[in-house]
Amino acid sequence: MGDSTANPKFIQTLPKIGYRFLVPVQWVAEMEEKRNPKTASREEASDADSKLAKRSLFAKTSVAAAVAIFVAGAYLIYHSLPHRTKKPEPSISLAVTSVGEKYSPSLSPDGKQLAYAWNGGSGPYFSIYVKFIGTEEPLRLTKQDSIDFNPVWSPDGRYIAFCRIQKGDTGIYIIPNLGGAERKLRDTHWEERDFDQYFWYFGRLSWSPDGKLLAFSDRASSTEPTSIYFLPLDSLAVRKLTSPGLPGDYNPTFSPDGQTLAFDRGSQGVTSIYTLPVGGGEERRLISGSQYGWGLAWTADSRDIIFGRASWLAKSGWLWKISARGGEPERLQFGQEGTEPSIRGNRLVYARQVTNLNIWKRTIDSLHATGTTEKFLSSTAIESGPQFSPDGSQIVFESTRSGAYEVWLCRSDGTNPLQLTHFNTVTGTPRWSPDGTQIAFDSRTPGNADIFVMDSRGGSLRKLTNEPSAEVVPSWSRDGRWVYFASDRSGGWEIWKMPSARGPAVQVTNHGGYAAFESLDGKFLYYTKYQAVPGIWRIPTSGGEETEVIPTFEPEYWGYWGVVEDGIFYLDTTAKPAIGFYDFLTGRTTRVFDIERRPAREVTGLAVSPGAGAILYTQLDAFSRDIVLVENFR
Repeated sequence: MGDSTANPKFIQTLPKIGYRFLVPVQWVAEMEEKRNPKTASREEASDADSKLAKRSLFAKTSVAAAVAIFVAGAYLIYHSLPHRTKKPEPSISLAVTSVGEKYSPSLSPDGKQLAYAWNGGSGPYFSIYVKFIGTEEPLRLTKQDSIDFNPVWSPDGRYIAFCRIQKGDTGIYIIPNLGGAERKLRDTHWEERDFDQYFWYFGRLSWSPDGKLLAFSDRASSTEPTSIYFLPLDSLAVRKLTSPGLPGDYNPTFSPDGQTLAFDRGSQGVTSIYTLPVGGGEERRLISGSQYGWGLAWTADSRDIIFGRASWLAKSGWLWKISARGGEPERLQFGQEGTEPSIRGNRLVYARQVTNLNIWKRTIDSLHATGTTEKFLSSTAIESGPQFSPDGSQIVFESTRSGAYEVWLCRSDGTNPLQLTHFNTVTGTPRWSPDGTQIAFDSRTPGNADIFVMDSRGGSLRKLTNEPSAEVVPSWSRDGRWVYFASDRSGGWEIWKMPSARGPAVQVTNHGGYAAFESLDGKFLYYTKYQAVPGIWRIPTSGGEETEVIPTFEPEYWGYWGVVEDGIFYLDTTAKPAIGFYDFLTGRTTRVFDIERRPAREVTGLAVSPGAGAILYTQLDAFSRDIVLVENFR
């Protein structure tokens, strides 16, 4: 009909729906009859009849054409609407149903195969497996007594690069996707103690879409931050891209168009998502917070980034989306407790981690355990960080039962739990003042970690630190005049102290320090060094040189110890995990009782009652990781 598509007069096209007829319908014949007067002459009447007949014929033809177009449009709408508007809804299923811990899911370029790391159902070692989506039996590619993780596919799907942690052979490897001879590409500085964090901070390979580069995260030494590097596969001459502070950069991920690299950066107690042009240019920060370091994946059009957002141990986690240009993130309709996303086309896979931490209790008598271990504070969420009040009548602890880490209070028998903080972010590590009237704790609510003090009944909240650095893990001096805390304001983690009534902070340690407690007589400060140096150390509160007290204490368990009058109770991991006791007088250690299940790293885990009659400790009662598949992702 010669109609315009931009400014239609007759038919309007509705994208993805159908067509709409725009012309109004009028019965022209009736209008003409009203216009023809009865007094007209025969000639005029004849002429009028002739014109009327022509117009009537045109009107009927127009109406017929309009009806035909309308019917055709209705037909097209009727038959095309279900197919055009009702896109397939995302469907969610388990991609891997085997028992055991699964990490680092990675879809092949065609989206038909899945590579992942699996411990075979149990045991300390992890191997790389490959399976076709929709099948059950996987193919095991690597078979060493090692921790193999983070498989990534070459653009042609023929090879898989992966990370390996093994004494003497730690590094980046490549293997054919159907199995065969491995080839080592580069040595790295990942360590076996990093296992609980390898899916977070360390490793994380990405293969460029043109097949020429591997991006990876590594560090020059165990005490330095991780950085992002490029590894050209033709020359293997590594190029360093970023130079962050502690803990560093990780999760490098190439965009599908190969133009941009996204990565995570940990700094000052928060995590940020950055992008960087592959060809060179300035870094761009998209978003910052305390929970953004749980994996990155680009959408197929390179416009958006899917990321995991979760508290520590992936509790209360979810998958989110943010534009590569920045802006407000959007939570996906699926992805509960999701980490490590991977996308190919309209398929998305992610690792779903379910964790349950509870607080257990054991009574002791003169370094001998009595009775049986009992579950003291438990829920389907996370319970950790217990601390007895000075009079032993109450216990303060951290919990995610409200949806996020918050500080809670209960009686000494575990009854009447009461939520004290409502920051809705990572808040915890509560510590009683010596007189029991105040509680110090840390929280990420300002955007970076700071120390707060509140009334022990839950009121009179005040922020103690205001530096742009991270301040965490507070404790009190025995006279209540000072609050100790760990800060990275000098570059690495050191212990500082400041007046509890506010005032300038003073640096206490100079060779590393994190969690600290004064001795009961106030003469020494005992502390651990996070995150790479083992041992429990001490320094005179009046000043002087530091001394190592318990050299075997693992730094990742910085919260599993407590100072009493004659010694230190602590987590002993030299054999089966147990609670041990270090005697100040003799310098000897004694195993008090074994822990039935594995302890949890990176949490405050142990408290000793006044008089040392009972010990509370955090135990990892349930831990599972599954790989979830989302079909029709868009």
